[in-house]
Amino acid sequence: MTANRAKNKLLTRRQALKQFSAGAGFTILGSCGPLPKSAETTAAEFNYGVASGDPTQSAVVIWTRAVPTTVSEIANVSFEIAHDETFNDVVRRGMVQTSSQRDFTIKVDVTDLKPATTYFYRFASSDNTSAIGRTRTLPRRSANEIKFALASCANYPSGFFNAYREISKFSDLDAIIHVGDYIYEYAADGYDSKTGIALGRIHEPAHEIITLADYRERFAQYRADPDLQAAHATAPFITIWDDHETANNSWMDGSSNHHEEAEGSWQDRRDAALQAYFEWMPMRDPVVGVAAERLNRTYDFGDIASLHVIETRLTGRDEPLSYSRDLPMNNGTPDVEKFRSEILNDPSRTMMGAAQEAWLEGELSSSKDRGIAWQILGNQTVMARMNTPNFTEIMPQKMLDASMAKGGYTAMWLERSKLGLPVSLDSWDGYPAARERLFDTVKSTDANLVVLSGDSHMFWANNLHSAKDEKQVAIEIGTGSITSPGGYESLSDDPAIFDIAEKGVVAHNADVAYANVHDHGFVVITATKSDIIADYFKVSTTKSKEYEASRFLSVLSKLTDQGPSPFKAIS
Repeated sequence: MTANRAKNKLLTRRQALKQFSAGAGFTILGSCGPLPKSAETTAAEFNYGVASGDPTQSAVVIWTRAVPTTVSEIANVSFEIAHDETFNDVVRRGMVQTSSQRDFTIKVDVTDLKPATTYFYRFASSDNTSAIGRTRTLPRRSANEIKFALASCANYPSGFFNAYREISKFSDLDAIIHVGDYIYEYAADGYDSKTGIALGRIHEPAHEIITLADYRERFAQYRADPDLQAAHATAPFITIWDDHETANNSWMDGSSNHHEEAEGSWQDRRDAALQAYFEWMPMRDPVVGVAAERLNRTYDFGDIASLHVIETRLTGRDEPLSYSRDLPMNNGTPDVEKFRSEILNDPSRTMMGAAQEAWLEGELSSSKDRGIAWQILGNQTVMARMNTPNFTEIMPQKMLDASMAKGGYTAMWLERSKLGLPVSLDSWDGYPAARERLFDTVKSTDANLVVLSGDSHMFWANNLHSAKDEKQVAIEIGTGSITSPGGYESLSDDPAIFDIAEKGVVAHNADVAYANVHDHGFVVITATKSDIIADYFKVSTTKSKEYEASRFLSVLSKLTDQGPSPFKAIS
Protein backbone atom coordinates (compact mmCIF):
# COMPACT_ATOMS: atom_id res chain seq x y z
CA MET A 1 0.00 0.00 0.00
CA THR A 2 1.04 3.62 -0.40
CA ALA A 3 3.36 5.39 2.00
CA ASN A 4 0.69 8.06 2.43
CA ARG A 5 -1.72 5.50 3.80
CA ALA A 6 0.87 4.28 6.26
CA LYS A 7 1.13 7.82 7.62
CA ASN A 8 -2.57 7.97 8.45
CA LYS A 9 -3.43 7.74 12.09
CA LEU A 10 -6.75 7.16 13.79
CA LEU A 11 -8.49 10.50 14.19
CA THR A 12 -10.26 11.49 17.34
CA ARG A 13 -14.06 11.43 17.18
CA ARG A 14 -14.23 15.24 17.08
CA GLN A 15 -11.65 15.41 14.28
CA ALA A 16 -13.52 12.76 12.34
CA LEU A 17 -16.81 14.62 12.61
CA LYS A 18 -15.17 17.85 11.45
CA GLN A 19 -13.64 16.02 8.51
CA PHE A 20 -16.93 14.32 7.66
CA SER A 21 -18.75 17.65 7.65
CA ALA A 22 -16.12 19.36 5.55
CA GLY A 23 -16.41 16.75 2.81
CA ALA A 24 -13.86 16.85 0.07
CA GLY A 25 -14.32 20.57 -0.43
CA PHE A 26 -15.35 21.60 -3.93
CA THR A 27 -16.27 24.53 -6.08
CA ILE A 28 -18.96 24.35 -8.74
CA LEU A 29 -17.90 26.15 -11.89
CA GLY A 30 -20.06 27.45 -14.69
CA SER A 31 -21.50 24.72 -16.90
CA CYS A 32 -20.62 26.58 -20.11
CA GLY A 33 -16.92 27.18 -19.50
CA PRO A 34 -14.03 24.87 -20.39
CA LEU A 35 -12.64 22.27 -18.01
CA PRO A 36 -10.16 23.73 -15.50
CA LYS A 37 -6.65 23.97 -16.88
CA SER A 38 -4.54 20.91 -16.36
CA ALA A 39 -2.02 23.02 -14.43
CA GLU A 40 -4.63 23.50 -11.75
CA THR A 41 -5.00 19.77 -11.20
CA THR A 42 -2.65 17.20 -9.72
CA ALA A 43 -1.20 14.24 -11.56
CA ALA A 44 -3.22 11.39 -10.12
CA GLU A 45 -4.55 7.92 -10.86
CA PHE A 46 -8.16 6.75 -10.62
CA ASN A 47 -7.58 3.06 -10.01
CA TYR A 48 -10.69 2.48 -7.90
CA GLY A 49 -13.33 3.47 -10.41
CA VAL A 50 -16.16 5.89 -9.87
CA ALA A 51 -19.39 5.64 -7.93
CA SER A 52 -22.51 7.59 -7.11
CA GLY A 53 -25.08 7.35 -4.38
CA ASP A 54 -27.43 8.88 -1.85
CA PRO A 55 -29.74 10.23 -4.60
CA THR A 56 -32.55 12.71 -4.07
CA GLN A 57 -34.94 14.30 -6.57
CA SER A 58 -32.41 17.09 -7.20
CA ALA A 59 -28.98 15.87 -6.08
CA VAL A 60 -26.59 12.95 -6.05
CA VAL A 61 -23.16 12.26 -4.56
CA ILE A 62 -20.41 11.28 -7.00
CA TRP A 63 -17.23 9.56 -5.78
CA THR A 64 -13.75 8.58 -6.83
CA ARG A 65 -10.30 8.13 -5.35
CA ALA A 66 -7.47 10.20 -6.79
CA VAL A 67 -4.03 8.99 -5.68
CA PRO A 68 -1.20 11.38 -6.63
CA THR A 69 1.43 9.85 -8.87
CA THR A 70 4.11 11.83 -7.02
CA VAL A 71 4.59 12.23 -3.28
CA SER A 72 1.93 14.68 -2.16
CA GLU A 73 -0.42 15.21 0.76
CA ILE A 74 -3.15 16.75 -1.41
CA ALA A 75 -4.68 16.20 -4.83
CA ASN A 76 -6.70 18.62 -6.96
CA VAL A 77 -8.88 17.13 -9.69
CA SER A 78 -11.75 18.31 -11.85
CA PHE A 79 -15.12 16.73 -12.44
CA GLU A 80 -18.04 17.15 -14.77
CA ILE A 81 -21.56 15.80 -15.01
CA ALA A 82 -23.56 15.75 -18.21
CA HIS A 83 -26.79 14.61 -19.81
CA ASP A 84 -24.91 12.50 -22.34
CA GLU A 85 -22.11 9.97 -22.24
CA THR A 86 -20.05 11.98 -24.72
CA PHE A 87 -20.18 15.05 -22.44
CA ASN A 88 -21.43 17.36 -25.16
CA ASP A 89 -24.23 18.55 -22.85
CA VAL A 90 -22.43 19.30 -19.58
CA VAL A 91 -24.53 20.65 -16.71
CA ARG A 92 -21.86 21.01 -13.99
CA ARG A 93 -18.08 21.37 -13.93
CA GLY A 94 -15.89 21.93 -10.94
CA MET A 95 -12.68 21.50 -9.01
CA VAL A 96 -12.32 19.35 -5.93
CA GLN A 97 -9.48 18.82 -3.50
CA THR A 98 -8.73 15.82 -1.35
CA SER A 99 -5.83 14.73 0.84
CA SER A 100 -4.25 11.84 2.67
CA GLN A 101 -6.46 12.73 5.64
CA ARG A 102 -9.39 11.35 3.63
CA ASP A 103 -7.34 8.55 2.06
CA PHE A 104 -7.50 10.60 -1.16
CA THR A 105 -11.19 9.78 -1.59
CA ILE A 106 -13.43 12.41 -3.18
CA LYS A 107 -17.14 13.02 -2.80
CA VAL A 108 -19.06 15.79 -4.53
CA ASP A 109 -22.69 16.48 -3.64
CA VAL A 110 -23.98 17.72 -7.00
CA THR A 111 -27.17 19.73 -6.50
CA ASP A 112 -29.80 21.53 -8.59
CA LEU A 113 -30.33 18.55 -10.86
CA LYS A 114 -33.58 17.53 -12.54
CA PRO A 115 -35.67 14.72 -11.05
CA ALA A 116 -35.97 11.31 -12.71
CA THR A 117 -33.01 12.13 -14.94
CA THR A 118 -30.03 10.03 -15.98
CA TYR A 119 -26.64 11.76 -15.86
CA PHE A 120 -23.07 10.79 -16.70
CA TYR A 121 -20.02 11.92 -14.73
CA ARG A 122 -16.23 11.64 -14.69
CA PHE A 123 -13.14 13.05 -12.99
CA ALA A 124 -9.84 14.25 -14.48
CA SER A 125 -6.32 14.98 -13.28
CA SER A 126 -3.53 16.67 -15.21
CA ASP A 127 -2.67 13.42 -16.96
CA ASN A 128 -5.55 10.97 -16.43
CA THR A 129 -9.30 10.75 -16.81
CA SER A 130 -11.43 8.43 -14.73
CA ALA A 131 -13.94 5.90 -15.98
CA ILE A 132 -17.39 7.28 -16.80
CA GLY A 133 -20.22 6.62 -14.39
CA ARG A 134 -23.96 6.67 -14.93
CA THR A 135 -26.26 7.94 -12.19
CA ARG A 136 -29.88 8.96 -11.76
CA THR A 137 -31.94 11.28 -9.59
CA LEU A 138 -35.07 10.04 -7.85
CA PRO A 139 -38.47 10.58 -9.46
CA ARG A 140 -41.11 13.02 -8.27
CA ARG A 141 -44.84 12.39 -8.11
CA SER A 142 -45.35 11.49 -11.77
CA ALA A 143 -43.41 8.19 -11.78
CA ASN A 144 -45.19 5.19 -13.29
CA GLU A 145 -42.64 2.56 -12.29
CA ILE A 146 -39.44 2.24 -10.28
CA LYS A 147 -36.76 -0.43 -10.48
CA PHE A 148 -33.84 -1.25 -8.22
CA ALA A 149 -31.45 -4.08 -7.43
CA LEU A 150 -30.93 -5.58 -3.97
CA ALA A 151 -27.50 -6.91 -2.98
CA SER A 152 -25.67 -8.13 0.11
CA CYS A 153 -22.77 -10.16 1.47
CA ALA A 154 -19.66 -10.11 -0.74
CA ASN A 155 -16.80 -11.93 0.95
CA TYR A 156 -13.76 -11.34 -1.28
CA PRO A 157 -12.07 -14.73 -0.72
CA SER A 158 -15.31 -16.66 -1.33
CA GLY A 159 -15.31 -16.09 -5.06
CA PHE A 160 -15.50 -13.75 -8.00
CA PHE A 161 -17.99 -10.89 -7.94
CA ASN A 162 -19.90 -12.22 -10.95
CA ALA A 163 -23.21 -11.10 -9.48
CA TYR A 164 -21.99 -7.49 -9.36
CA ARG A 165 -21.03 -7.83 -13.03
CA GLU A 166 -24.56 -8.98 -13.83
CA ILE A 167 -26.09 -6.06 -11.95
CA SER A 168 -23.99 -3.73 -14.08
CA LYS A 169 -25.80 -5.01 -17.20
CA PHE A 170 -29.07 -3.42 -16.08
CA SER A 171 -29.17 0.06 -17.63
CA ASP A 172 -32.60 1.01 -16.26
CA LEU A 173 -32.10 0.86 -12.49
CA ASP A 174 -33.17 3.78 -10.34
CA ALA A 175 -30.81 2.59 -7.60
CA ILE A 176 -28.84 -0.33 -6.21
CA ILE A 177 -29.69 -1.00 -2.59
CA HIS A 178 -26.91 -2.70 -0.66
CA VAL A 179 -28.03 -3.90 2.77
CA GLY A 180 -24.67 -4.78 4.23
CA ASP A 181 -21.57 -6.93 4.49
CA TYR A 182 -20.00 -4.92 1.70
CA ILE A 183 -16.58 -5.91 3.06
CA TYR A 184 -15.52 -8.57 5.57
CA GLU A 185 -13.11 -7.98 8.42
CA TYR A 186 -11.47 -11.41 8.72
CA ALA A 187 -7.79 -12.27 8.38
CA ALA A 188 -6.40 -14.03 5.31
CA ASP A 189 -6.66 -17.36 7.14
CA GLY A 190 -10.20 -16.67 8.34
CA TYR A 191 -13.68 -17.17 6.91
CA ASP A 192 -13.66 -19.31 3.71
CA SER A 193 -9.92 -18.75 3.32
CA LYS A 194 -9.37 -22.09 1.57
CA THR A 195 -11.52 -20.90 -1.30
CA GLY A 196 -9.63 -17.62 -1.42
CA ILE A 197 -6.27 -19.35 -1.57
CA ALA A 198 -7.45 -21.60 -4.40
CA LEU A 199 -8.73 -18.62 -6.38
CA GLY A 200 -5.91 -16.22 -5.53
CA ARG A 201 -8.33 -13.91 -3.72
CA ILE A 202 -6.63 -13.47 -0.36
CA HIS A 203 -7.62 -10.71 2.04
CA GLU A 204 -5.36 -7.66 2.42
CA PRO A 205 -4.06 -6.84 4.91
CA ALA A 206 -3.41 -10.43 5.93
CA HIS A 207 -4.40 -9.82 9.55
CA GLU A 208 -7.88 -9.12 10.86
CA ILE A 209 -8.64 -5.45 10.29
CA ILE A 210 -8.86 -3.29 13.41
CA THR A 211 -7.33 0.14 12.75
CA LEU A 212 -8.28 2.94 10.38
CA ALA A 213 -5.37 2.03 8.08
CA ASP A 214 -6.56 -1.60 8.09
CA TYR A 215 -10.13 -0.77 7.11
CA ARG A 216 -8.93 1.61 4.40
CA GLU A 217 -6.68 -1.05 2.91
CA ARG A 218 -9.50 -3.60 2.92
CA PHE A 219 -11.87 -1.17 1.20
CA ALA A 220 -9.17 -0.47 -1.38
CA GLN A 221 -8.83 -4.17 -2.11
CA TYR A 222 -12.56 -4.59 -2.66
CA ARG A 223 -12.91 -1.44 -4.74
CA ALA A 224 -10.04 -2.46 -7.01
CA ASP A 225 -12.25 -5.33 -8.19
CA PRO A 226 -13.45 -4.56 -11.75
CA ASP A 227 -16.85 -6.21 -11.29
CA LEU A 228 -17.67 -4.14 -8.22
CA GLN A 229 -16.45 -1.05 -10.08
CA ALA A 230 -18.81 -1.90 -12.93
CA ALA A 231 -21.79 -2.13 -10.60
CA HIS A 232 -20.94 1.21 -8.99
CA ALA A 233 -20.65 2.87 -12.40
CA THR A 234 -24.13 1.65 -13.39
CA ALA A 235 -26.50 3.34 -10.94
CA PRO A 236 -26.50 5.20 -7.62
CA PHE A 237 -25.99 3.05 -4.52
CA ILE A 238 -28.07 3.41 -1.36
CA THR A 239 -26.18 1.60 1.38
CA ILE A 240 -26.26 0.59 5.01
CA TRP A 241 -23.71 -1.52 6.84
CA ASP A 242 -24.42 -4.82 8.57
CA ASP A 243 -21.92 -6.42 10.93
CA HIS A 244 -18.84 -7.25 8.86
CA GLU A 245 -18.13 -3.63 8.01
CA THR A 246 -17.12 -3.46 11.68
CA ALA A 247 -16.86 -7.03 13.05
CA ASN A 248 -18.95 -10.21 13.08
CA ASN A 249 -22.23 -10.15 15.04
CA SER A 250 -21.66 -6.59 16.18
CA TRP A 251 -24.02 -4.83 18.55
CA MET A 252 -24.06 -1.55 20.51
CA ASP A 253 -21.20 -2.36 22.82
CA GLY A 254 -19.16 -5.01 21.11
CA SER A 255 -18.91 -7.93 18.73
CA SER A 256 -18.40 -11.66 18.92
CA ASN A 257 -15.28 -11.09 16.83
CA HIS A 258 -13.75 -8.33 18.96
CA HIS A 259 -11.64 -9.02 22.03
CA GLU A 260 -10.68 -5.89 23.93
CA GLU A 261 -7.80 -7.50 25.81
CA ALA A 262 -5.95 -8.10 22.54
CA GLU A 263 -7.60 -5.66 20.14
CA GLY A 264 -8.24 -2.56 22.21
CA SER A 265 -11.36 -0.48 22.64
CA TRP A 266 -14.46 -1.53 20.72
CA GLN A 267 -15.47 2.11 20.29
CA ASP A 268 -12.11 2.94 18.71
CA ARG A 269 -12.44 0.05 16.29
CA ARG A 270 -16.05 0.93 15.47
CA ASP A 271 -15.19 4.58 14.83
CA ALA A 272 -12.24 3.63 12.62
CA ALA A 273 -14.47 1.29 10.61
CA LEU A 274 -17.16 3.93 10.17
CA GLN A 275 -14.66 6.60 9.16
CA ALA A 276 -13.33 4.34 6.40
CA TYR A 277 -16.89 3.44 5.40
CA PHE A 278 -17.92 7.06 4.94
CA GLU A 279 -14.70 7.81 3.08
CA TRP A 280 -15.10 4.97 0.62
CA MET A 281 -18.87 4.89 0.08
CA PRO A 282 -20.73 7.31 -2.23
CA MET A 283 -22.94 8.88 0.41
CA ARG A 284 -23.29 12.10 2.35
CA ASP A 285 -21.17 12.36 5.46
CA PRO A 286 -22.71 12.43 8.94
CA VAL A 287 -24.14 15.72 10.13
CA VAL A 288 -21.95 17.43 12.72
CA GLY A 289 -23.25 16.69 16.19
CA VAL A 290 -24.95 13.43 15.17
CA ALA A 291 -23.13 10.20 15.97
CA ALA A 292 -21.93 8.54 12.78
CA GLU A 293 -23.45 5.20 13.78
CA ARG A 294 -26.94 6.71 13.99
CA LEU A 295 -27.60 6.34 10.30
CA ASN A 296 -31.21 6.24 9.15
CA ARG A 297 -32.66 7.91 6.06
CA THR A 298 -35.77 8.05 3.88
CA TYR A 299 -35.78 8.21 0.07
CA ASP A 300 -39.01 8.94 -1.81
CA PHE A 301 -39.34 7.27 -5.21
CA GLY A 302 -42.16 9.52 -6.40
CA ASP A 303 -45.53 8.46 -5.01
CA ILE A 304 -44.75 4.79 -5.61
CA ALA A 305 -42.53 4.04 -2.61
CA SER A 306 -40.65 5.47 0.34
CA LEU A 307 -37.44 3.62 1.19
CA HIS A 308 -36.73 3.84 4.92
CA VAL A 309 -33.16 2.72 5.66
CA ILE A 310 -32.65 1.60 9.24
CA GLU A 311 -29.53 0.78 11.28
CA THR A 312 -29.82 -2.45 13.27
CA ARG A 313 -26.27 -3.05 14.50
CA LEU A 314 -24.60 -0.19 16.31
CA THR A 315 -27.42 2.12 17.41
CA GLY A 316 -29.77 0.16 19.64
CA ARG A 317 -29.10 -3.57 19.29
CA ASP A 318 -28.69 -5.54 22.49
CA GLU A 319 -26.09 -8.29 22.57
CA PRO A 320 -27.26 -11.28 20.49
CA LEU A 321 -28.23 -14.36 22.43
CA SER A 322 -26.23 -17.56 22.12
CA TYR A 323 -27.56 -21.10 22.47
CA SER A 324 -24.31 -22.26 24.03
CA ARG A 325 -24.47 -19.46 26.62
CA ASP A 326 -28.14 -18.65 27.13
CA LEU A 327 -30.17 -21.84 26.61
CA PRO A 328 -31.13 -22.99 30.13
CA MET A 329 -30.85 -26.64 31.09
CA ASN A 330 -33.16 -28.63 33.34
CA ASN A 331 -31.58 -31.86 34.59
CA GLY A 332 -29.40 -31.97 31.50
CA THR A 333 -32.27 -31.24 29.11
CA PRO A 334 -32.68 -27.91 27.30
CA ASP A 335 -35.58 -25.95 28.81
CA VAL A 336 -37.04 -24.64 25.55
CA GLU A 337 -40.15 -23.13 27.11
CA LYS A 338 -38.18 -21.12 29.65
CA PHE A 339 -35.79 -19.96 26.95
CA ARG A 340 -38.63 -18.74 24.74
CA SER A 341 -40.76 -17.11 27.43
CA GLU A 342 -38.17 -15.58 29.75
CA ILE A 343 -35.08 -15.00 27.64
CA LEU A 344 -35.88 -14.86 23.93
CA ASN A 345 -39.13 -12.90 24.35
CA ASP A 346 -37.78 -10.46 26.93
CA PRO A 347 -39.65 -7.23 25.99
CA SER A 348 -36.71 -5.05 27.01
CA ARG A 349 -34.49 -6.41 24.22
CA THR A 350 -34.16 -4.04 21.28
CA MET A 351 -32.93 -4.27 17.70
CA MET A 352 -33.14 -0.59 16.69
CA GLY A 353 -33.41 1.24 20.01
CA ALA A 354 -36.30 3.39 21.23
CA ALA A 355 -35.20 6.55 19.40
CA GLN A 356 -35.00 4.81 16.03
CA GLU A 357 -38.28 2.98 16.63
CA ALA A 358 -39.95 6.37 17.18
CA TRP A 359 -38.22 7.79 14.08
CA LEU A 360 -39.46 4.94 11.92
CA GLU A 361 -43.01 5.29 13.20
CA GLY A 362 -42.95 8.95 12.20
CA GLU A 363 -41.49 8.17 8.77
CA LEU A 364 -44.06 5.46 8.02
CA SER A 365 -46.87 7.73 9.08
CA SER A 366 -45.51 10.65 7.04
CA SER A 367 -45.12 8.49 3.94
CA LYS A 368 -48.73 7.35 4.18
CA ASP A 369 -49.91 10.92 4.75
CA ARG A 370 -48.11 11.98 1.55
CA GLY A 371 -50.08 9.42 -0.41
CA ILE A 372 -47.12 7.15 -1.18
CA ALA A 373 -48.22 3.62 -2.04
CA TRP A 374 -45.49 1.40 -0.55
CA GLN A 375 -43.28 1.74 2.49
CA ILE A 376 -40.05 -0.21 1.93
CA LEU A 377 -37.69 -1.02 4.78
CA GLY A 378 -33.97 -1.14 3.95
CA ASN A 379 -33.05 -3.65 6.63
CA GLN A 380 -30.09 -5.96 7.19
CA THR A 381 -31.13 -9.32 8.67
CA VAL A 382 -34.04 -11.65 7.90
CA MET A 383 -37.28 -10.62 9.64
CA ALA A 384 -39.41 -13.72 9.03
CA ARG A 385 -40.02 -16.21 11.79
CA MET A 386 -37.83 -19.12 10.81
CA ASN A 387 -37.69 -22.05 13.21
CA THR A 388 -35.39 -24.95 12.45
CA PRO A 389 -37.04 -28.11 11.10
CA ASN A 390 -35.96 -31.36 12.70
CA PHE A 391 -33.19 -32.39 10.34
CA THR A 392 -32.79 -35.73 12.10
CA GLU A 393 -36.24 -36.57 10.71
CA ILE A 394 -36.13 -34.98 7.25
CA MET A 395 -32.64 -36.14 6.24
CA PRO A 396 -32.31 -39.65 4.75
CA GLN A 397 -30.80 -41.99 7.29
CA LYS A 398 -27.61 -42.60 5.29
CA MET A 399 -27.02 -38.85 4.91
CA LEU A 400 -27.81 -38.24 8.58
CA ASP A 401 -25.41 -40.96 9.73
CA ALA A 402 -22.60 -39.48 7.65
CA SER A 403 -23.28 -35.99 8.98
CA MET A 404 -23.47 -37.10 12.60
CA ALA A 405 -20.17 -38.94 12.14
CA LYS A 406 -18.52 -35.56 11.49
CA GLY A 407 -19.08 -34.77 15.14
CA GLY A 408 -18.35 -31.31 16.51
CA TYR A 409 -20.55 -28.40 15.51
CA THR A 410 -22.36 -30.34 12.76
CA ALA A 411 -23.55 -33.07 15.12
CA MET A 412 -24.46 -30.52 17.79
CA TRP A 413 -26.47 -28.43 15.29
CA LEU A 414 -28.37 -31.47 14.03
CA GLU A 415 -29.22 -32.54 17.58
CA ARG A 416 -30.41 -29.02 18.44
CA SER A 417 -32.66 -28.98 15.37
CA LYS A 418 -34.94 -31.34 17.29
CA LEU A 419 -35.86 -28.38 19.54
CA GLY A 420 -37.51 -26.32 16.80
CA LEU A 421 -35.77 -23.12 17.87
CA PRO A 422 -34.92 -20.22 15.52
CA VAL A 423 -32.27 -20.88 12.91
CA SER A 424 -30.47 -17.62 13.75
CA LEU A 425 -30.47 -15.60 16.95
CA ASP A 426 -28.56 -12.81 15.18
CA SER A 427 -31.57 -12.04 12.96
CA TRP A 428 -34.93 -10.57 14.03
CA ASP A 429 -35.78 -14.03 15.38
CA GLY A 430 -33.40 -13.23 18.22
CA TYR A 431 -35.43 -10.11 19.06
CA PRO A 432 -39.09 -11.20 18.71
CA ALA A 433 -40.50 -8.53 21.06
CA ALA A 434 -38.78 -5.80 19.01
CA ARG A 435 -40.17 -7.33 15.83
CA GLU A 436 -43.67 -7.36 17.26
CA ARG A 437 -43.33 -3.69 18.26
CA LEU A 438 -42.42 -2.95 14.65
CA PHE A 439 -45.47 -4.87 13.45
CA ASP A 440 -47.65 -2.88 15.85
CA THR A 441 -46.24 0.30 14.29
CA VAL A 442 -47.02 -1.01 10.80
CA LYS A 443 -50.62 -1.64 11.88
CA SER A 444 -51.07 1.71 13.63
CA THR A 445 -49.69 3.69 10.68
CA ASP A 446 -51.53 1.54 8.11
CA ALA A 447 -48.23 1.14 6.28
CA ASN A 448 -47.93 -1.13 3.25
CA LEU A 449 -44.63 -2.60 4.35
CA VAL A 450 -42.07 -4.35 2.14
CA VAL A 451 -38.99 -5.52 4.06
CA LEU A 452 -35.66 -5.91 2.25
CA SER A 453 -33.05 -8.12 3.87
CA GLY A 454 -29.68 -9.75 3.31
CA ASP A 455 -27.19 -11.30 5.75
CA SER A 456 -28.39 -14.93 5.56
CA HIS A 457 -26.59 -15.71 2.24
CA MET A 458 -29.88 -17.24 1.04
CA PHE A 459 -32.84 -16.09 -1.05
CA TRP A 460 -36.27 -15.66 0.52
CA ALA A 461 -39.77 -14.56 -0.40
CA ASN A 462 -41.62 -14.24 2.90
CA ASN A 463 -45.09 -13.30 4.09
CA LEU A 464 -44.65 -11.79 7.54
CA HIS A 465 -47.31 -12.50 10.18
CA SER A 466 -47.88 -11.02 13.60
CA ALA A 467 -47.36 -13.49 16.45
CA LYS A 468 -50.36 -11.96 18.22
CA ASP A 469 -53.04 -12.97 15.71
CA GLU A 470 -51.14 -14.67 12.84
CA LYS A 471 -52.45 -12.08 10.39
CA GLN A 472 -50.15 -10.96 7.59
CA VAL A 473 -48.47 -7.63 8.31
CA ALA A 474 -45.89 -7.26 5.53
CA ILE A 475 -43.89 -9.03 2.84
CA GLU A 476 -40.14 -9.63 2.80
CA ILE A 477 -37.67 -9.93 -0.07
CA GLY A 478 -34.39 -11.51 1.00
CA THR A 479 -31.41 -11.61 -1.31
CA GLY A 480 -28.79 -14.30 -1.47
CA SER A 481 -25.14 -13.38 -1.24
CA ILE A 482 -22.82 -12.03 -3.88
CA THR A 483 -20.26 -14.69 -2.84
CA SER A 484 -20.54 -15.67 0.84
CA PRO A 485 -21.42 -19.34 1.45
CA GLY A 486 -24.84 -20.21 2.81
CA GLY A 487 -23.99 -22.71 5.55
CA TYR A 488 -26.09 -25.78 4.82
CA GLU A 489 -23.17 -27.26 2.90
CA SER A 490 -21.52 -27.74 6.29
CA LEU A 491 -24.26 -30.21 7.28
CA SER A 492 -23.59 -32.68 4.49
CA ASP A 493 -21.29 -33.29 1.54
CA ASP A 494 -24.32 -34.47 -0.45
CA PRO A 495 -25.75 -31.60 -2.57
CA ALA A 496 -29.22 -33.02 -1.90
CA ILE A 497 -29.00 -31.21 1.45
CA PHE A 498 -29.99 -27.94 -0.23
CA ASP A 499 -33.29 -29.28 -1.55
CA ILE A 500 -33.98 -30.94 1.79
CA ALA A 501 -33.33 -27.71 3.68
CA GLU A 502 -35.43 -25.58 1.34
CA LYS A 503 -38.42 -27.88 1.52
CA GLY A 504 -38.07 -28.32 5.26
CA VAL A 505 -37.82 -24.62 6.08
CA VAL A 506 -40.79 -23.73 3.85
CA ALA A 507 -42.95 -26.56 5.22
CA HIS A 508 -42.06 -25.75 8.82
CA ASN A 509 -42.57 -21.97 8.75
CA ALA A 510 -45.76 -20.16 7.72
CA ASP A 511 -43.80 -16.97 7.01
CA VAL A 512 -41.60 -18.57 4.35
CA ALA A 513 -43.13 -18.88 0.89
CA TYR A 514 -40.03 -19.54 -1.22
CA ALA A 515 -36.40 -20.35 -0.41
CA ASN A 516 -33.08 -20.89 -2.18
CA VAL A 517 -30.34 -21.74 0.29
CA HIS A 518 -27.52 -22.48 -2.14
CA ASP A 519 -27.12 -20.04 -5.03
CA HIS A 520 -25.44 -16.64 -5.20
CA GLY A 521 -26.87 -13.57 -6.87
CA PHE A 522 -29.20 -10.63 -6.34
CA VAL A 523 -32.81 -9.49 -6.70
CA VAL A 524 -34.29 -6.92 -9.07
CA ILE A 525 -37.46 -5.30 -7.76
CA THR A 526 -39.95 -3.47 -9.96
CA ALA A 527 -42.76 -1.51 -8.33
CA THR A 528 -45.81 0.43 -9.43
CA LYS A 529 -48.49 1.94 -7.25
CA SER A 530 -50.46 -1.30 -7.48
CA ASP A 531 -47.93 -4.13 -7.37
CA ILE A 532 -44.38 -5.26 -6.68
CA ILE A 533 -42.51 -7.89 -8.68
CA ALA A 534 -39.28 -9.39 -7.37
CA ASP A 535 -37.08 -11.18 -9.92
CA TYR A 536 -34.46 -13.44 -8.33
CA PHE A 537 -31.21 -13.92 -10.26
CA LYS A 538 -28.41 -16.41 -9.69
CA VAL A 539 -24.97 -16.95 -11.18
CA SER A 540 -23.90 -20.49 -12.05
CA THR A 541 -20.60 -20.18 -10.18
CA THR A 542 -18.47 -17.80 -8.17
CA LYS A 543 -15.36 -19.96 -8.56
CA SER A 544 -14.67 -18.97 -12.17
CA LYS A 545 -14.96 -15.85 -14.29
CA GLU A 546 -16.73 -18.06 -16.84
CA TYR A 547 -20.32 -18.23 -15.67
CA GLU A 548 -23.95 -18.02 -16.70
CA ALA A 549 -26.66 -15.94 -15.07
CA SER A 550 -30.37 -16.73 -14.97
CA ARG A 551 -33.60 -15.68 -13.34
CA PHE A 552 -34.85 -18.57 -11.25
CA LEU A 553 -37.92 -17.07 -9.54
CA SER A 554 -40.35 -14.19 -9.96
CA VAL A 555 -42.91 -13.36 -7.30
CA LEU A 556 -45.74 -10.82 -7.26
CA SER A 557 -47.51 -8.99 -4.45
CA LYS A 558 -50.46 -6.72 -5.18
CA LEU A 559 -51.54 -3.80 -3.02
CA THR A 560 -54.98 -4.44 -1.50
CA ASP A 561 -57.17 -2.69 1.03
CA GLN A 562 -55.66 -5.01 3.63
CA GLY A 563 -52.08 -4.24 2.57
CA PRO A 564 -49.64 -6.30 0.48
CA SER A 565 -51.07 -9.59 -0.76
CA PRO A 566 -49.15 -12.81 -0.08
CA PHE A 567 -46.41 -13.50 -2.60
CA LYS A 568 -47.42 -15.49 -5.64
CA ALA A 569 -44.97 -17.05 -8.06
CA ILE A 570 -45.35 -15.85 -11.65
CA SER A 571 -43.75 -17.02 -14.87
